[in-house]
Amino acid sequence: MKTRRFRPEEVLFSATTLCNLRCAHCDIKQRQSTLPKKTALRFLGRCAKAGIKRVGFTGGEPFLALDFLCAITKETVRHGMLFSRIMTNAGWFQTKKELLSALNCLFRAGYDGDFCVSVDAFHRQNLRKVACFVKAVTEIWKRPDIVSIASVKGAKEAQTRRRLIALAQLLNARCSGYPNQHVAMKNNDLFVKIFSIELSAVSKAARLKNAWNEKWFRDDFCKNPGNVFFVLPDGTVKPCCGYATDADILTIGSIKRDTPQKLLRNALKNRFVAAIFESGFHPIRKHLERHGLRFPGKTTNHCFFCYYLTHYLPQPLLEEYLDDVSPRRRSPCLPAGR
Repeated sequence: MKTRRFRPEEVLFSATTLCNLRCAHCDIKQRQSTLPKKTALRFLGRCAKAGIKRVGFTGGEPFLALDFLCAITKETVRHGMLFSRIMTNAGWFQTKKELLSALNCLFRAGYDGDFCVSVDAFHRQNLRKVACFVKAVTEIWKRPDIVSIASVKGAKEAQTRRRLIALAQLLNARCSGYPNQHVAMKNNDLFVKIFSIELSAVSKAARLKNAWNEKWFRDDFCKNPGNVFFVLPDGTVKPCCGYATDADILTIGSIKRDTPQKLLRNALKNRFVAAIFESGFHPIRKHLERHGLRFPGKTTNHCFFCYYLTHYLPQPLLEEYLDDVSPRRRSPCLPAGR
């Protein structure tokens, strides 16, 4: 049986916080600074030597840092690493010429991963631009399934459904299966999977949904958003890309000074990070309840629960738990190098 612990499998770069949209549920503060290419390239090489094999991009809007995107792509190919996906809103360009120029730059750099486009009631980009993006990507890479869609669920779902249907019509495709979990847009030349992401009612999104309900989440030990080196524009590294990544307690270092091995050691020394990856959130919850803390309700969203712990819980209470139940320390575990 595999021991549960933080096991970084991917480097996820957020090179910029800049974005062409202002979404009602997003609280990312936009700044002009961009992750330095030289620093990122050096870290990428170290990750390749450490055996980490996947690279992905998010934001902000990654295409607003195109030079960074193409430079990291070339180096990823040179190291024989794999790509996961680029998260984009697909509405960042002004003209079709600009779109094709950017996509061809990325194609020539060697990118062969996927593109995941955010489409829902919150991302109010021009759907004609999204359709143009999907068609261009599919044509350049000659892959009918290279694009997927991520849609926020849990609020304004009727509006989201209307936008998805409208996009399908612009693509001369049909939207099948909605609102079930496994859905897609498809025609003879296109197959776009649609994935749902649960809205976490944090910060600006708190007014959109009550995250507290009658059922507790099933702990996944941060398997889905975690086990990555999530690199922010200032070089700070987090062990996951969930909603609570702005919390200092989730910082495990910086690529400006730390190697992948040092980051992993930092993660194992960080008692909160070690606890949630090894034991999950429920031991923390039960400990706090035994000591008299009453939560406003239950929640099915463990990312929201992490945000609540790191933003609303008095830190002495959390430290008390970590003092009482600190996981055993184990040897750092990076993938086997090539």
